[in-house]
Order: sequence, then C-alpha cells, then structure tokens
Amino acid sequence: MALALKTLIESTAAKLVVSIIIGAVLGLCVQTFGGTLLDASLQTLMIVKHITSQIILFMVPLIIFGCVAPSITRFSGNVGSLLGFTLLIAYLSSVGAALFSIGASRTVVPMLDMAYGDSAVYQLPEKMLLTLNFPTIDTMSTLLLAILIGLGVVWTRFQSLATFLDKFQTMVLTIVRKVLLPILPIFVGSNFALIAYKGQLGQMKAFFYVIILIVVCQLLWIAIMYIIASIYSRRNGWEVIKYYPKAYFTALGTMSSAATLPFALECIAESPIVKKDTADFALPLFSNLHLCGSVIAEMALVTAVYYILFGVLPELSSMLLFAILACVIAIGSPGVPGGLNMSCITIVGSIILADQSPEAMVEFFGIMTAIYTVQDGFGTACNVTTDGALALMTDKYLADKK
Repeated sequence: MALALKTLIESTAAKLVVSIIIGAVLGLCVQTFGGTLLDASLQTLMIVKHITSQIILFMVPLIIFGCVAPSITRFSGNVGSLLGFTLLIAYLSSVGAALFSIGASRTVVPMLDMAYGDSAVYQLPEKMLLTLNFPTIDTMSTLLLAILIGLGVVWTRFQSLATFLDKFQTMVLTIVRKVLLPILPIFVGSNFALIAYKGQLGQMKAFFYVIILIVVCQLLWIAIMYIIASIYSRRNGWEVIKYYPKAYFTALGTMSSAATLPFALECIAESPIVKKDTADFALPLFSNLHLCGSVIAEMALVTAVYYILFGVLPELSSMLLFAILACVIAIGSPGVPGGLNMSCITIVGSIILADQSPEAMVEFFGIMTAIYTVQDGFGTACNVTTDGALALMTDKYLADKK
C-alpha cells in the first residue's frame, strides 16, 4: 500500500495536478496583485510557455520515428502469420475504440455547455518580448519515413539497422523521460496560469465530466472486447477478466503498460482458459501494440477541447482521418505517460487545427496535455485489461492453426 501511494505521488499525473494548482493560483495572483509588475509577470509566463512548447513540439517527430520504425522491424521472423493476426486485432480494437469514443463524445460534449470562444475577461499582451522557434520536420513526413524505413528493413533483412533502430528507440525514450517529462509540468503550469489570469479558469470544471465520459467509454469497451473475444473463441471471457483487478489498479498508479506487464502476466496465468505459452507471447506484444483506452481518451479530449475553444465540434471527416492515423501511431507508441498524446499532437495541428492560429494551437496543446496526462492511468488500465481479451482470441487462433 505504501509503495503504491509513493508511486502515485511521484507519478507524472500527480506532478501535473500540482503544477495546474500552482499555475492557477499564480495566474489569479497576477490578476489581483499585478500592479506595475503586471506586464513583466505576463511576459515571463508567456515566454516560459512558448519556449517549453517549442521544445516539446520539436521532439514529437523524433518520438514518432523512434517508436514506429522499430515496431515495424519486429514483425519479421518465422511467426509472420501470428504476428499479422495480433497486429490486426490490436489495430481493429483501437480503431473500434476510436470510433466509439468519437460517437459518444460528439453526442455528450454539446450537452455540457462547454463552449466559451473568446470569453477572456483580461487580455494578454499582443507581442512577446522573446520568441524562439525551432524548425522541425513535418509530422506526416516523419510517419511516412518511419513506415518506409521499417518496411525496408524487414524486406531486406537488414538486421544491423534493425538493431540500431531498437537502440535508437531506447535512446528516444530516455530523452523523453529525462527532458520532456520534467518540462511538461512547467509548460502546463504556465499555460494554466495564463488561463487563470484571463478569467477562463471556471470553464475548466467541465473537463471533470469529460473525464467521467472517458472512463465510462473505457469500461464499456473492455466489456465489448471481452464479449467479442468470448464469441470468437467460444469460451467464457469472464474466466479471464475476473483475474484482472490487480493489473487494472496497478496500471492506474503506474500509467505504464510496460511497468504493469509483470502483474498482467500473473493475473492471466490464473485463468484456466488461456495457455501460459500464449499469454507469455501475446501480452508483451500487446503492451506495445494495443492502446485502445488511450485512443478513447485522445478522441474524446480532442473533441471536447476543440468545442470549448471554438464553440463548435470538429469536422467529422477530419476526426475520422485523425482516428485512423492515431491508431497507426498507437502501435508501438512510447511507454511513457501521455506518450500517445505527445505523438499525435502535431497531427492534430495539421488535420484538426489546420485553419487555426499558432496561438490557438499552443493553447489547445496545453489543455490537451494537462487533461490527458491527468487521466492517463485510466487509459493504461483499459489497455492492459483489454489485452486479456486479445490474448484469449490469440489462443483460439493458435489452436485453429494447429
């Protein structure tokens, strides 16, 4: 219990909650006691937000390439058919979860009366005293490059490059943990300080209901996938899911499928209907391939944040295209808190926010990052628990092949 509490306190979500509170209090203090220091305080907050956002956005293509290309190279070997099946069901589950979330959020979000548009009571200075822009690679180009290089390695059996890409992924994840995660609370805190100063803090309470919507959708998707797995395998999925509470609550605290994997293996080992060899093969694979709960959160929050900032729902066609690409990125997405959101954020910019100003994009990114990471444990718990349903389907597929 003490270890779980310590893990929760030291988690990125806890740090972000603290940064949100500190940022909101700081913004209200600037609003109330700014006086002659008002402009200097606002300029400092704006510059901090700008520089940290530029660093984060610069790292996004690096993250996409570092996770997508190595994940493709791992699909070579003597078990191509099995790997193809696991990849297919993981992708279909993520796409189904994305469509389910889009439908639910487009129905519920307008009922929450979240829209406020340009409702700021206090305005920010029109110009920053310092701007620092880092040139970066287009996200779609990065994704295409990662896919082509990954396929090229598989087709040519370029093992030394595959090994390099594995090492490159390890390096990227280390950079994420040592650079990106430490500056996230600074970015989020400065963003919420400016939101509080502008008088828009009251609008944020609506996201509590959005998080409830996300968790409900995730729990329903777990049930749906176990029903599908039961029908496909002709076995009772309850004989798998009833052993998963330990893994579910561990994932809530760690927000990492990789960290929860040992507990998930322990849980499914107790199931009498999934062979141990299948579980040992499938669960480590799905922990990197299958992010249905994270995709549910991403779709709902993109819909909600867009609605609260611009007063309308994003175009359905744009959301569907974004869902298809996000589920591709979800395959091998970084095993860090908020990894899927980090990988998707510039795709959101190019598809969902194509007509918006750079300032609106940064504000969108700030709110998305904060709310997504705060609820990320629920998404991870959904991912891990639903892996059991996919493992049941994989066990049936292996039995049929034999």
